[in-house]
Amino acid sequence: MPPLFDEIVHRALSNDVRREILLSLAEKEKYLSELSSEIKKKPQTIDFHINMLVEIGLVIGEWREGKKYYRLKDKKIIEFIKHRKPIPEEFRPKPPHEIVLDMWEDMKKRLDKIDKRLDLLEKRK
Repeated sequence: MPPLFDEIVHRALSNDVRREILLSLAEKEKYLSELSSEIKKKPQTIDFHINMLVEIGLVIGEWREGKKYYRLKDKKIIEFIKHRKPIPEEFRPKPPHEIVLDMWEDMKKRLDKIDKRLDLLEKRK
């Protein structure tokens, strides 16, 4: 079974509407009603699917002039869609357990530094 993030991305890309959104955004950034008109789906449908793409980090949305414009985070995802290439490494963040392990290592280093400072203070007394 692939890691959870890979599974999420593959499921996201298995939907025709989401693939159409990504392919449309490969051309240029667009706002919701532009995507809706181009893909010929209701704005609510596009909003649902684009929010999923934003949530997993494939699309970025930013407000300008009263409209939320969407763009691809990285156009490499289009290569995956068009040519069925493997998902680029940057779309595979660390799994949660690795993030926790990294945080724990960082915490241990910080606690060691505090411990050393306390030892120095104790020696000065």
